[in-house]
Amino acid sequence: MDFSKLFPGAQPWVESLPKSWPFVYLQDVYAPFGALHLVGLALLGGCVLLINLRLLGAGVTDEPPSVIEKNLRPWLILGAAIVIGTGVIIGALNSSKLYFSPAFYAKMIALLAALTFTFGVSNSVARSEGTVSTPAKAIAAIASVIWLYSLGVFGTTPGVNPGSAHMIEAGYAILAIFGTRTRWIGIGIIGLLLIGDILMYFVVGLDNQEQIFLDITKYATMAAAALLVVLLGFEVFTGKAQPASPLARIIALFSILSWVTVAAAGRWIGLS
Repeated sequence: MDFSKLFPGAQPWVESLPKSWPFVYLQDVYAPFGALHLVGLALLGGCVLLINLRLLGAGVTDEPPSVIEKNLRPWLILGAAIVIGTGVIIGALNSSKLYFSPAFYAKMIALLAALTFTFGVSNSVARSEGTVSTPAKAIAAIASVIWLYSLGVFGTTPGVNPGSAHMIEAGYAILAIFGTRTRWIGIGIIGLLLIGDILMYFVVGLDNQEQIFLDITKYATMAAAALLVVLLGFEVFTGKAQPASPLARIIALFSILSWVTVAAAGRWIGLS
């Protein structure tokens, strides 16, 4: 799936974007916007991590969630503004390519979910010291469906789906940070995944299409993903992170992973 299939009649408008005002004047200064986009992602990602890791019982645990959210709110808004503003410019200047890109489609769907989680759910949960209100539950359910759909696109589209491995590695990294009973399992599996990456990239080779290696990668990824779900679920429902409830911890986890999906899909726009 990509935007060309969703909006087939929009191609003339998409192709005209780089030549329209004000984007026609920004062609020669494209690189600074790309660099600023990364700065915005780093700022936004840092704020998202600090807020949601606190709900998971890790990170800056000396302060209550509401204080962390209040202190980070201006920087979170600034990071989001930079990411969206520069993203619009970068997207417009590359509109003809992005229109046919499944990775870009997955990124935009994941971005909608991530923004919804961050500004509609997890920040609200942090302000209320880990209590999830009824409206927050409803918004979280909607954001979860959107994010899972983006994962489906990302994980099943040929040429793009190798990028879904980043989601699994990020999940184990989060487990290693906030987990208690399963932390070392997470660290060990991260090591195995990195060894697998090295073997597949530098020993087997990226262009090797032998079925045996495709099957090994497929089933190893599926097994790692299934185990990750089990381990994260165990930590979420048996952990004693205060004051957040298991539901609040699930929201925090999904909020982080939705932004990881945005970043990973963005990385695979060029690679695919």
